[in-house]
Amino acid sequence: MRRLWFVDNLRILLTALVVLHHVAATYSGLPAWYYTEQPTSGITGLLLTVFMLVNQAWFMGAFFLLSGHFTPGSYDRKGPRAFLCDRLIRLGIPLVVFYFVLNPILYLGTGHGGYLDTIGSGPLWFVLALLVFDGAYAAFRLAKPQVRQRDPRPLTFRAVIGFVPVLALVTFALRTVIPIGFTVPVVDFPTSAYLPQYAGLFVLGTLAYRRGWFHAVTARMGWAGLGLAVGATLVFLPLALAGGGDAWLGHGTLSSLFYALWDSTFAVGLVLALLALFRAKLNTQWRLADRAFAVYVLHAFVVTAAGHALAVVDLSTHVKFALASLVVLPVCFLLAGLIRRIPGVRRVL
Repeated sequence: MRRLWFVDNLRILLTALVVLHHVAATYSGLPAWYYTEQPTSGITGLLLTVFMLVNQAWFMGAFFLLSGHFTPGSYDRKGPRAFLCDRLIRLGIPLVVFYFVLNPILYLGTGHGGYLDTIGSGPLWFVLALLVFDGAYAAFRLAKPQVRQRDPRPLTFRAVIGFVPVLALVTFALRTVIPIGFTVPVVDFPTSAYLPQYAGLFVLGTLAYRRGWFHAVTARMGWAGLGLAVGATLVFLPLALAGGGDAWLGHGTLSSLFYALWDSTFAVGLVLALLALFRAKLNTQWRLADRAFAVYVLHAFVVTAAGHALAVVDLSTHVKFALASLVVLPVCFLLAGLIRRIPGVRRVL
């Protein structure tokens, strides 16, 4: 099966957005990162918060979609035992090291409490969730070993339109008890309100592999996806925010239903549009693709260090955000490349 360079390149974009998302968290004033500063103006804080909310609506779901796409092929090649061992090495080792060693280091000097108060998955909650999804997929394959290796079927508009409201309704139902912003204790899972999107797109990714959907995304499908994303933003998002306050966060409100319709439609539409765009225009090999996972694991240190370094400079928040972004992104990819040269590290990162 030929390599999908455009999928690798989309993963680079998503990784870069994760880094920028956490730079924005540093300066948004929200208690959502290891080091934070209050914005120097209300409009800057609002713009950074909006940037984070728009990111959150789709980009981690896109990560799970891509991860789901590569899961069946890996299982088919390796078999259940080797597949699970590989996942435990590639995902489990970084997760355990970050949970018990790196996360506490990031909290040093913050007055966050003792060691037990600082252990946690941090941004590697994604790795924890992916490890669970991969384990669930292996269990499914063991229970149902007779799975067709390839079953090409075209992706239809009807299927896309049918998936979106189901995803939105399940998301709305979950948010009646787990609203946006609720963190699940112990596992340190910060975005539980998006679990239906994460699980749904992961499953969709496994189906996309079997049915060859990534190979067959057309420009027409991409434009349709963009239309869905824009249309949902113009219709559902204003209706969600019209309720005022934090009604859009969940608790079974009408505003939260409209917000679930917005982020579900926006996520599916934008991912579809980007897959079509990258397949048509960016389907060549980029050397940075192999560093993406290492960047994801290591970027918290670079982002936090940049925040502390710029803390001594008297600059407006938007200037600090711009400077940090310009420095942090290339440093993350450079550092990832250097660390992956250490013997044995490439087996994990």
